[in-house]
Amino acid sequence: MRQRAPEPRVALCGIQRHPVTCRAFANGAIHTLDHYLRCKMSFNRKGASDRLSRRQLNLQSFDDVLVEAKSLSRVGYHRVAKWSLGQICDHVARFMDESIDGFQNPPAMAPLMRPFLRMMYLGKILRNERLPAKFPTLKELQPDEWADDSKALPQLEKAIARIQAPNAEFVPSPALGKLTPEEWRKVHLWHCQHHLEFLIPAARDAQANKREGE
Repeated sequence: MRQRAPEPRVALCGIQRHPVTCRAFANGAIHTLDHYLRCKMSFNRKGASDRLSRRQLNLQSFDDVLVEAKSLSRVGYHRVAKWSLGQICDHVARFMDESIDGFQNPPAMAPLMRPFLRMMYLGKILRNERLPAKFPTLKELQPDEWADDSKALPQLEKAIARIQAPNAEFVPSPALGKLTPEEWRKVHLWHCQHHLEFLIPAARDAQANKREGE
């Protein structure tokens, strides 16, 4: 059986207009033409992607989360906020893991803020209501700058399997306090949906351009 020829590396001069992507190539984070094109699409903020705002999702299960993430990886996307799909998957997977393994460096003010945060936000999260975009992120939950989409998806799948295990034992949340396993799973599902709403599928971007041209 004939083996598929490896994809050619991208010429550096071809990405000079995208300095962030250019640095990724120089550092070896971008290896193939396909990877470059996906990064370019993700970083490109011109055209309809600048006019699109955060979308609204209604994910009912972690299967829905994985379907949505894999679809974005397949068709491409534009960012409304700063994180790529790979970074989002890395971030939410880390959060899932630490909800079982323990949070390494919770903020010193967390115990004082917890009653307020629990009163203000827990009910809304459990009811799957939308919250503002800006929330502080613990340092250990910050995603890798060049988290690759294809590598982060298996990381997310593994983390989801952990929290869905019947014998999963969770630690208290630094912000929301002690939660039941079912509450923790609802928090994680909401968290995934919250971040995925800031990635706009490329197909939707093309439709927006088409509508403007009519």
